[in-house]
Amino acid sequence: MKLEDVEFPCPACGTVNRIAETLVPADGEIRCGHCGETVSLKAAVRGSGKPSASLGPAAGSSQDLMTTGTLVRMDPHSLGPNPDASHVCCPSCGHSFDPALAGQAQTTVLIVEDSDFFLQLATDVLGKHFKTIGVRTVAEARQALATSPVHLVVLDLTLPDAEGTEVLRALPRPDIPVLIYTSRDETSLIGPEWQALTSLGASDVIHKGINIEDLLLQKTQELLSALSVR
Repeated sequence: MKLEDVEFPCPACGTVNRIAETLVPADGEIRCGHCGETVSLKAAVRGSGKPSASLGPAAGSSQDLMTTGTLVRMDPHSLGPNPDASHVCCPSCGHSFDPALAGQAQTTVLIVEDSDFFLQLATDVLGKHFKTIGVRTVAEARQALATSPVHLVVLDLTLPDAEGTEVLRALPRPDIPVLIYTSRDETSLIGPEWQALTSLGASDVIHKGINIEDLLLQKTQELLSALSVR
């Protein structure tokens, strides 16, 4: 029996998500694999025949959700080694997750960077695995820290309105890991200067450059893993 895949856009970020029709939860609600927004599949039909999907925004949402009835064939490989595995796959970023875990809090990374290029680079790399919030100033970072459950900060040290150290001083909790994201010479962040940063909450450092994507993701995952086992 071939599985069919319901395709639908997220009302918050526009990402087109896909889920096997037979795996839609009983309440018809799942979360976007990219941004975590709840999406309601109001009339997801299961079983044989040619089903149609009527999509609407989740309860309480003020945003209008685009309507689509597109059904595509499910590639069994997209579900992993077990074709019956209950995974939702985002065709935009490739991230997959178990719908049963969709209600759990999503790991959020705050990226504080005023350069368009390096902000986009970090967002593209980390956005495939975590929810990301990108800001360009210390003031915006403080606002994000005060209003969002941030789990890790990627921080540039030179920002337009103040030094990045002011973001370290604004951390709401001492256990939030901070990955310094800087173009400063590597030799400038050793000795007393690095000790001063770590005393304020810095955890590790990555120096900006080309081909840093894998290292950026690796360091982020390592810091989050260390946090989870404390």
